[in-house]
Amino acid sequence: MNSGEKTSYASSRASSYDIPRKRTHTRRPHRKTKTGCLTCKKRKIKCDEARPECDNCIKHILECEYAPSKVPVVTTGTALSSGAHDLNLVDLEFLHNYCTSTALTLHRDSATIRLWSFTVPQFGFVHDYVMHGVLALSALHMGHCHPERKEFYTEQATLHHKLGLEKATPALSAFAEENATAMYLFSALTCIYTYTTIGQTDDSVLGGESSWIFLSRQSYSLIRLAGDAIKEGPLGPLFLAGARRTRLRDMLVEAPACFAEADRLRELSARIDESVLDSEAREAYNAAINDMLEILKVIYSLEEEGREFSDVFRWPFQLSVGFIDLLQIPTQESLAVIAHFAAIPEYIGSKWWLEGFGRRLLAKIYPLIDEEHLSWIQWPVQQLGITSEGGFPTTSYGTPMDIGS
Repeated sequence: MNSGEKTSYASSRASSYDIPRKRTHTRRPHRKTKTGCLTCKKRKIKCDEARPECDNCIKHILECEYAPSKVPVVTTGTALSSGAHDLNLVDLEFLHNYCTSTALTLHRDSATIRLWSFTVPQFGFVHDYVMHGVLALSALHMGHCHPERKEFYTEQATLHHKLGLEKATPALSAFAEENATAMYLFSALTCIYTYTTIGQTDDSVLGGESSWIFLSRQSYSLIRLAGDAIKEGPLGPLFLAGARRTRLRDMLVEAPACFAEADRLRELSARIDESVLDSEAREAYNAAINDMLEILKVIYSLEEEGREFSDVFRWPFQLSVGFIDLLQIPTQESLAVIAHFAAIPEYIGSKWWLEGFGRRLLAKIYPLIDEEHLSWIQWPVQQLGITSEGGFPTTSYGTPMDIGS
């Protein structure tokens, strides 16, 4: 190799060192997820998929929303099991009314309304007892909207309610993750049905498996039994809205109780403390009264349009087993507590399925109150507009008249 070649070779070697070498990076593997919350997807960050709210949304105080889960799909040939022949054109009218009208009255949250109007009927196509619950409630609603045909619609509602109970009973005995959501939906629909028809049967007030308190507590029990199987399924938006509402209520109950109703509840508590010797019974009564006081704090902290059904009807869930036992007797004190609760639903505004609830509940309780304790329930009697001389209106047979709508 001559000197020229050496120089050329050396310069080429030198120039090659001057060119920066391209560094290669090994991308760290990470698990991609398609089930993260919509907020994290929009922010393009990894979601831990915690429900009802992921850690990212909690940390940054953002609304955490998940895409709706898949709901049961009715395949070709699927029918309402043995009850398919129960449906007719009247039932189709009820279903249409439910999807376009009744469901819209069950909640204020738009996502929850979509769930009631769209998801719930789809479950009804797979689980016949859910469909009967839907049709029963819709029939009652149509009776409310068309009073000239109320008798017919009430008969149809009663029929579907009974059919639903007959078919749900064996399903409840076989309660499992597979039917947990359907059972909860039927229980919730049955609760609303019972609130609407309270007072029409002897066992729908205090005792029996069709009582409004028993059914309300049963819905809560189903949620606890099923756990995440319900909360992470198609009903996720319902429980997400409920969790947000619970946080709001927890803040509002810290407000002072500066309203006249609080004084009435304190008076009832004082009377119980003076007359009840058993400490456990006193504790059960006062816990129920304190829960009512917290409900009123929430109600008075919100405008009427901001009040929700759950703000009031969480009360039956919170009742202690001790209070339920006392109510089964029933004791005069437990009846007085229930009578005071009867006045509270009036504060949450107009809902067709609660219209007359308090008055009809009080009409059933009143004949069970003895003379000594009638003065204990004067506030709910007056609050519900029952002002006839001599106390509660009576029929010629000496029993309270039907004053419900």
